[in-house]
Amino acid sequence: MKPSLTHLDRKSADLYALVLFSQGIAVTVEKEENGYHLVVGSGLEQDALESLELFYGENLPSARDTREERVPQKRWGPLGVALVLCFVHWGGEAWGVKRNWVLEYGSSALYILQGELYRVVTALFLHADLEHLLGNVLGMLIFGIPVCTWVGTWPGLLVILVAGGMGNLITAQLYRTAHLSIGASTAVMGAAGILTGFQVVKTMKTKGFDPGIFLPLGAGAALVGMLSGGENTDIMAHLFGFVSGLVLGTGVSLVQGKRGISKGQERLALALLVAIVGLAVLKWW
Repeated sequence: MKPSLTHLDRKSADLYALVLFSQGIAVTVEKEENGYHLVVGSGLEQDALESLELFYGENLPSARDTREERVPQKRWGPLGVALVLCFVHWGGEAWGVKRNWVLEYGSSALYILQGELYRVVTALFLHADLEHLLGNVLGMLIFGIPVCTWVGTWPGLLVILVAGGMGNLITAQLYRTAHLSIGASTAVMGAAGILTGFQVVKTMKTKGFDPGIFLPLGAGAALVGMLSGGENTDIMAHLFGFVSGLVLGTGVSLVQGKRGISKGQERLALALLVAIVGLAVLKWW
Protein backbone atom coordinates (compact mmCIF):
# COMPACT_ATOMS: atom_id res chain seq x y z
CA MET A 1 0.00 0.00 0.00
CA LYS A 2 1.48 3.34 -1.08
CA PRO A 3 1.13 6.36 1.19
CA SER A 4 -1.23 9.05 -0.05
CA LEU A 5 -1.81 12.70 0.77
CA THR A 6 -5.53 12.56 -0.05
CA HIS A 7 -8.69 10.63 0.88
CA LEU A 8 -7.44 9.79 4.37
CA ASP A 9 -9.31 9.03 7.56
CA ARG A 10 -8.68 11.36 10.50
CA LYS A 11 -6.32 9.01 12.35
CA SER A 12 -4.12 8.46 9.29
CA ALA A 13 -4.12 12.17 8.46
CA ASP A 14 -2.94 13.12 11.96
CA LEU A 15 -0.25 10.43 11.96
CA TYR A 16 1.02 11.39 8.50
CA ALA A 17 1.10 15.05 9.56
CA LEU A 18 3.27 14.19 12.58
CA VAL A 19 5.66 12.22 10.37
CA LEU A 20 6.00 15.12 7.93
CA PHE A 21 6.50 17.61 10.77
CA SER A 22 9.31 15.41 12.08
CA GLN A 23 11.03 15.71 8.69
CA GLY A 24 10.73 19.50 8.61
CA ILE A 25 7.92 19.58 6.03
CA ALA A 26 5.18 22.07 6.88
CA VAL A 27 1.73 20.55 6.41
CA THR A 28 -1.89 21.38 7.14
CA VAL A 29 -4.83 18.98 7.42
CA GLU A 30 -8.01 19.91 5.54
CA LYS A 31 -11.43 18.22 5.78
CA GLU A 32 -13.36 17.67 2.57
CA GLU A 33 -16.34 15.56 1.54
CA ASN A 34 -14.24 12.57 0.48
CA GLY A 35 -12.00 12.52 3.58
CA TYR A 36 -9.02 14.40 4.98
CA HIS A 37 -6.30 15.85 2.78
CA LEU A 38 -2.73 16.85 3.61
CA VAL A 39 -1.60 20.11 2.02
CA VAL A 40 2.14 20.77 1.80
CA GLY A 41 4.09 23.58 0.20
CA SER A 42 4.31 23.87 -3.56
CA GLY A 43 6.87 21.44 -4.96
CA LEU A 44 7.14 19.45 -1.73
CA GLU A 45 4.60 16.73 -2.59
CA GLN A 46 7.25 14.24 -3.72
CA ASP A 47 9.42 14.95 -0.66
CA ALA A 48 6.38 14.37 1.53
CA LEU A 49 5.59 11.02 -0.11
CA GLU A 50 9.22 9.90 0.15
CA SER A 51 9.32 10.85 3.83
CA LEU A 52 6.18 8.79 4.48
CA GLU A 53 7.66 5.86 2.58
CA LEU A 54 10.89 6.04 4.57
CA PHE A 55 8.89 5.95 7.78
CA TYR A 56 6.94 2.87 6.73
CA GLY A 57 9.90 1.14 5.03
CA GLU A 58 8.34 1.06 1.56
CA ASN A 59 9.63 2.19 -1.85
CA LEU A 60 7.91 4.17 -4.57
CA PRO A 61 8.49 2.45 -7.95
CA SER A 62 8.71 5.83 -9.71
CA ALA A 63 11.59 6.94 -7.53
CA ARG A 64 13.36 3.62 -6.96
CA ASP A 65 15.96 4.13 -9.70
CA THR A 66 16.79 7.75 -8.86
CA ARG A 67 17.02 7.51 -5.09
CA GLU A 68 20.17 6.58 -3.21
CA GLU A 69 20.21 3.38 -1.23
CA ARG A 70 18.31 3.97 1.98
CA VAL A 71 19.86 3.54 5.40
CA PRO A 72 18.02 0.78 7.31
CA GLN A 73 15.78 2.23 9.98
CA LYS A 74 16.98 1.68 13.54
CA ARG A 75 13.73 0.91 15.30
CA TRP A 76 14.70 -1.35 18.17
CA GLY A 77 16.19 1.41 20.35
CA PRO A 78 13.01 3.54 20.49
CA LEU A 79 10.94 0.34 20.73
CA GLY A 80 13.01 -0.65 23.75
CA VAL A 81 12.43 2.75 25.33
CA ALA A 82 8.69 2.39 24.70
CA LEU A 83 8.71 -0.97 26.47
CA VAL A 84 10.62 0.48 29.43
CA LEU A 85 8.09 3.30 29.75
CA CYS A 86 5.23 0.79 29.69
CA PHE A 87 6.93 -1.45 32.25
CA VAL A 88 7.60 1.44 34.64
CA HIS A 89 3.99 2.60 34.39
CA TRP A 90 2.64 -0.93 34.84
CA GLY A 91 4.96 -1.57 37.77
CA GLY A 92 3.95 1.61 39.54
CA GLU A 93 0.28 0.76 39.13
CA ALA A 94 0.62 -2.94 40.02
CA TRP A 95 2.74 -2.37 43.11
CA GLY A 96 0.78 0.66 44.27
CA VAL A 97 3.87 2.89 44.40
CA LYS A 98 3.20 5.28 41.50
CA ARG A 99 2.31 8.19 43.79
CA ASN A 100 5.49 7.67 45.80
CA TRP A 101 7.58 7.49 42.62
CA VAL A 102 6.07 10.76 41.39
CA LEU A 103 6.95 12.48 44.67
CA GLU A 104 10.46 10.99 44.80
CA TYR A 105 11.40 11.18 41.12
CA GLY A 106 9.09 13.79 39.53
CA SER A 107 10.49 16.97 38.04
CA SER A 108 9.93 19.25 41.04
CA ALA A 109 11.37 22.72 40.46
CA LEU A 110 11.79 23.26 44.19
CA TYR A 111 13.85 20.11 44.79
CA ILE A 112 15.82 20.37 41.54
CA LEU A 113 17.04 23.82 42.56
CA GLN A 114 18.04 22.36 45.92
CA GLY A 115 20.41 19.96 44.18
CA GLU A 116 18.28 16.90 43.30
CA LEU A 117 19.23 17.08 39.64
CA TYR A 118 18.45 13.41 39.03
CA ARG A 119 14.78 14.37 38.84
CA VAL A 120 15.20 15.98 35.41
CA VAL A 121 15.88 12.48 34.03
CA THR A 122 13.73 10.20 36.20
CA ALA A 123 10.62 12.32 35.61
CA LEU A 124 10.79 11.37 31.92
CA PHE A 125 9.91 7.75 32.78
CA LEU A 126 6.75 8.49 34.82
CA HIS A 127 3.23 9.05 33.46
CA ALA A 128 -0.06 10.09 35.00
CA ASP A 129 -2.33 7.61 33.22
CA LEU A 130 -2.58 5.24 30.25
CA GLU A 131 -3.56 7.97 27.78
CA HIS A 132 -0.56 10.06 28.84
CA LEU A 133 1.72 7.03 28.43
CA LEU A 134 0.41 5.93 25.02
CA GLY A 135 0.68 9.43 23.58
CA ASN A 136 4.33 9.65 24.57
CA VAL A 137 5.10 6.12 23.40
CA LEU A 138 3.70 6.98 19.96
CA GLY A 139 5.66 10.24 19.89
CA MET A 140 8.87 8.44 20.87
CA LEU A 141 8.46 5.99 17.99
CA ILE A 142 7.59 8.69 15.44
CA PHE A 143 10.49 10.99 16.32
CA GLY A 144 12.93 8.62 18.00
CA ILE A 145 13.27 6.24 15.05
CA PRO A 146 14.43 8.97 12.60
CA VAL A 147 16.87 10.36 15.20
CA CYS A 148 18.40 6.93 15.85
CA THR A 149 18.50 6.17 12.11
CA TRP A 150 20.35 9.41 11.48
CA VAL A 151 22.89 9.44 14.30
CA GLY A 152 22.96 5.84 15.57
CA THR A 153 20.89 3.96 18.14
CA TRP A 154 22.79 4.71 21.35
CA PRO A 155 23.92 8.24 20.42
CA GLY A 156 20.37 8.96 19.28
CA LEU A 157 18.82 7.80 22.55
CA LEU A 158 21.50 9.66 24.51
CA VAL A 159 20.89 12.98 22.77
CA ILE A 160 17.10 12.56 23.18
CA LEU A 161 17.59 11.89 26.91
CA VAL A 162 19.86 14.91 27.29
CA ALA A 163 17.38 17.13 25.43
CA GLY A 164 14.56 15.99 27.71
CA GLY A 165 16.68 16.51 30.82
CA MET A 166 17.76 19.97 29.67
CA GLY A 167 14.14 20.89 28.99
CA ASN A 168 13.13 19.90 32.52
CA LEU A 169 16.10 21.72 34.04
CA ILE A 170 15.38 24.98 32.20
CA THR A 171 11.69 24.71 33.13
CA ALA A 172 12.64 24.30 36.80
CA GLN A 173 14.85 27.39 36.58
CA LEU A 174 11.90 29.31 35.16
CA TYR A 175 9.28 28.27 37.73
CA ARG A 176 11.54 28.14 40.83
CA THR A 177 8.59 26.88 42.91
CA ALA A 178 7.04 23.58 43.93
CA HIS A 179 6.00 23.03 40.30
CA LEU A 180 5.89 19.28 39.57
CA SER A 181 5.71 17.57 36.18
CA ILE A 182 6.22 14.06 34.80
CA GLY A 183 6.23 12.38 31.41
CA ALA A 184 8.43 11.67 28.40
CA SER A 185 6.80 14.44 26.36
CA THR A 186 9.72 16.78 27.07
CA ALA A 187 12.07 14.21 25.54
CA VAL A 188 9.65 13.64 22.63
CA MET A 189 9.69 17.37 21.94
CA GLY A 190 13.46 17.20 22.26
CA ALA A 191 13.56 14.54 19.54
CA ALA A 192 11.40 16.75 17.32
CA GLY A 193 13.81 19.62 17.94
CA ILE A 194 16.79 17.41 17.08
CA LEU A 195 15.23 16.53 13.73
CA THR A 196 14.44 20.19 13.10
CA GLY A 197 18.07 21.12 13.80
CA PHE A 198 19.20 18.42 11.40
CA GLN A 199 16.90 19.74 8.67
CA VAL A 200 18.11 23.31 9.21
CA VAL A 201 21.76 22.32 8.86
CA LYS A 202 20.96 20.10 5.87
CA THR A 203 19.22 23.01 4.14
CA MET A 204 22.12 25.37 4.89
CA LYS A 205 24.68 22.88 3.55
CA THR A 206 22.79 22.41 0.28
CA LYS A 207 21.36 25.89 -0.30
CA GLY A 208 23.41 28.18 1.93
CA PHE A 209 21.62 30.81 3.96
CA ASP A 210 18.29 30.43 2.21
CA PRO A 211 14.82 31.48 3.41
CA GLY A 212 14.01 27.78 3.22
CA ILE A 213 15.84 27.23 6.53
CA PHE A 214 12.88 28.83 8.28
CA LEU A 215 10.51 26.15 6.97
CA PRO A 216 11.72 23.42 9.38
CA LEU A 217 11.69 25.94 12.22
CA GLY A 218 8.13 26.95 11.42
CA ALA A 219 7.05 23.32 11.16
CA GLY A 220 8.68 22.54 14.50
CA ALA A 221 7.03 25.50 16.19
CA ALA A 222 3.67 24.46 14.78
CA LEU A 223 4.24 20.94 16.06
CA VAL A 224 4.96 22.17 19.59
CA GLY A 225 1.77 24.20 19.51
CA MET A 226 -0.28 21.32 18.13
CA LEU A 227 0.92 18.88 20.81
CA SER A 228 0.74 21.33 23.71
CA GLY A 229 -2.95 22.10 23.83
CA GLY A 230 -4.20 19.32 26.06
CA GLU A 231 -5.36 19.60 29.63
CA ASN A 232 -2.58 19.53 32.28
CA THR A 233 0.06 19.87 29.55
CA ASP A 234 3.31 21.51 30.64
CA ILE A 235 3.68 23.87 27.70
CA MET A 236 6.94 25.41 28.93
CA ALA A 237 8.56 21.98 29.34
CA HIS A 238 7.49 21.13 25.77
CA LEU A 239 8.94 24.39 24.47
CA PHE A 240 12.25 24.09 26.31
CA GLY A 241 12.54 20.42 25.36
CA PHE A 242 12.13 21.38 21.72
CA VAL A 243 14.62 24.26 21.97
CA SER A 244 17.15 22.01 23.74
CA GLY A 245 16.76 19.40 21.01
CA LEU A 246 17.10 22.07 18.33
CA VAL A 247 20.42 23.21 19.78
CA LEU A 248 21.70 19.65 20.22
CA GLY A 249 20.52 18.54 16.78
CA THR A 250 22.17 21.53 15.12
CA GLY A 251 25.41 20.93 17.02
CA VAL A 252 25.55 17.20 16.24
CA SER A 253 24.80 17.88 12.57
CA LEU A 254 27.66 20.36 12.34
CA VAL A 255 30.27 18.09 13.94
CA GLN A 256 29.13 14.73 12.58
CA GLY A 257 31.48 13.48 9.88
CA LYS A 258 30.46 11.86 6.61
CA ARG A 259 31.37 8.45 7.98
CA GLY A 260 28.86 8.79 10.78
CA ILE A 261 29.27 7.40 14.28
CA SER A 262 32.05 4.88 14.93
CA LYS A 263 31.62 1.73 17.00
CA GLY A 264 33.74 3.28 19.73
CA GLN A 265 31.43 6.29 19.88
CA GLU A 266 28.41 3.97 19.97
CA ARG A 267 29.87 2.15 22.99
CA LEU A 268 30.70 5.43 24.71
CA ALA A 269 27.15 6.68 24.15
CA LEU A 270 25.76 3.44 25.61
CA ALA A 271 27.99 3.76 28.68
CA LEU A 272 26.93 7.37 29.23
CA LEU A 273 23.26 6.48 28.75
CA VAL A 274 23.40 3.67 31.31
CA ALA A 275 25.40 5.80 33.75
CA ILE A 276 23.05 8.78 33.57
CA VAL A 277 19.88 6.74 34.02
CA GLY A 278 21.37 4.34 36.57
CA LEU A 279 22.84 7.04 38.79
CA ALA A 280 19.64 9.07 38.51
CA VAL A 281 17.53 6.14 39.69
CA LEU A 282 19.93 5.70 42.61
CA LYS A 283 19.68 9.45 43.35
CA TRP A 284 23.46 9.85 43.21
CA TRP A 285 23.45 13.21 41.47
